[in-house]
Amino acid sequence: MTEETTNRRSTGDRRSHPRPKLKFFLFGGRRKSARRDLDKKEFIYVDQYHPLLLVAILLLVILSISDALLALNLIAHGATEKNPIMSYFLNQGVGPFIIAKLILTCSGILIILLFHKYFFRPLGIHVKVIIPASLATFAVVVCWQIYLKYLIN
Repeated sequence: MTEETTNRRSTGDRRSHPRPKLKFFLFGGRRKSARRDLDKKEFIYVDQYHPLLLVAILLLVILSISDALLALNLIAHGATEKNPIMSYFLNQGVGPFIIAKLILTCSGILIILLFHKYFFRPLGIHVKVIIPASLATFAVVVCWQIYLKYLIN
């Protein structure tokens, strides 16, 4: 290293800190996507997400809560829960049913966010298409439950 290079580095090495600075947690990093085309088919983490992704995630959570409440209403009118996992939690009570529904939904959302930019080779798709597909599925389920609710009444 030359003396000129040493003088240019007036601050310490940013990589010498064992953890990120507070600025990183407040404002996040700058990585939004892969820079190279070859990297777009590999697994990369991103620091920033598109704002519409937040809207989609909030809609997923709202639809999940709506699904749980409508399912409880239909069950009160004689319907049965066909999902064996949710049926188990429903047998534990209404509280465990709703909590399990939220935990399972939010866990799935976190996993999808973590692998959001991942290209899943066996199916030949990007993981990011799962969010719109989940939104469409939840919307159809909630609409069906609303239809059944009005059919009962």
